[in-house]
Amino acid sequence: MLIRPRMVQMSREPTPKEIIKLIAEQDRYRTRYRKLQNYYEGYNSIINRSMRDTTKPNNRLVSGYPAYITDLMQGYFIGKPVTYTSANKELIRLIQDINNYNDEQDENSELAKIASIKGRAYEIVYFDEDSQIRFNELDPENVIMVYDDSINPEPLVAIRIISDKRCEVYTRTEVIEYRIDGSRLIQEGRNMHGFSQVPIIEFLNNKEGIGDFERVISLIDAYDRAQSDTANDFEEFTDAFLCLVNLNGTDREDIEQLKRNKVLLLDEQGDAQWLIKNINDAALENYKNRLNDDILRFAKIPDVTDNNFVGNASGVAMKYKLLALDQVIATKQRKFKRAIQRRLELICEALSLKRDEPMTDGPGNYDYRDIQINFEVNKPIDEKAMLDTAIAMMGITSTATALSRVPGVDDVEKELEAIAQERGAYAMTLDEVPDE
Repeated sequence: MLIRPRMVQMSREPTPKEIIKLIAEQDRYRTRYRKLQNYYEGYNSIINRSMRDTTKPNNRLVSGYPAYITDLMQGYFIGKPVTYTSANKELIRLIQDINNYNDEQDENSELAKIASIKGRAYEIVYFDEDSQIRFNELDPENVIMVYDDSINPEPLVAIRIISDKRCEVYTRTEVIEYRIDGSRLIQEGRNMHGFSQVPIIEFLNNKEGIGDFERVISLIDAYDRAQSDTANDFEEFTDAFLCLVNLNGTDREDIEQLKRNKVLLLDEQGDAQWLIKNINDAALENYKNRLNDDILRFAKIPDVTDNNFVGNASGVAMKYKLLALDQVIATKQRKFKRAIQRRLELICEALSLKRDEPMTDGPGNYDYRDIQINFEVNKPIDEKAMLDTAIAMMGITSTATALSRVPGVDDVEKELEAIAQERGAYAMTLDEVPDE
């Protein structure tokens, strides 16, 4: 049974002795993370299967269900980039520059994949050697989050395990470097990290921190065994024995001649037939089809290769086929949005500090709450219908909101700037036209 990490809550920052205990406990959870990663990479449990009778075939066929489930979930959820809008044009420009500098679209995609596989992902926000704001994903195997014990728990400390000899502890104000010496932590450095909160963010796949294919691993194992056993049966079929009845005088030379000439002469009492294992093909296929249906149903994934799915042109019917998947994606969006808000909060805090430095323009602070985060699922769409919707929204909503619904528009602010430039160029052209 896989053991999922529990939420660690404390009323104060953990002591070095408590940190050592938390790192030791992480080994139990690391086993789960590695098994889930192995399944995604195609190293299912069937790989380790051995047969009691070593003379019999031992095919170990691995299904691609874990990768299929995660890749489809990831593409559907974050295949289209997250977009950001705000009435504060200066803020949204700065955010977009930072996002571009950090390859934010690829970062979000990697975080979504890690969370889909392992149930959670982590990201660290930091300043690089050029004092630029950076953010990058962290492997959940090496991160331990400690929350306070308030009604709405907030990060108190984050422990980043670098190796079996080193770790870093991020508090709300500083990062402490430790060397691990058996059951002791030896402090080697202590620096301010530049933020007023823990700069490591947890991206949950769902409240329970469960991976997208984790619930159906037993069904996947059963399917792998069924496929492997079927291959074994067919291999045994090709290795069938030839039974010769009342031909006791047949020797090795006769058998070799039979193989060469492909002719067998029998008397009235003689007979020849293959001794094979009877295979109930229909029952096996029904069993595997049922396993396939259960895996996809309980993972809430549509079978996109099903002719009934692909060939159904009804929009309402398609929505019902995607209903279960859409519910999962809605949960992902809520959890992901909360984490991205934390990222933006850290970025805005850093920008506000830079803005107060000498030689900068503009008073006041940046507020992450001024930024709207927009998700769009990557599903087959009627682009003409979406464009008609965007046109209908013009005059009812802001231009930015309407543009966010236009297919192909990923950067709303950049599109608004391009529109403004075109209008400006058009106005200049009209000014140059001489009056008659």
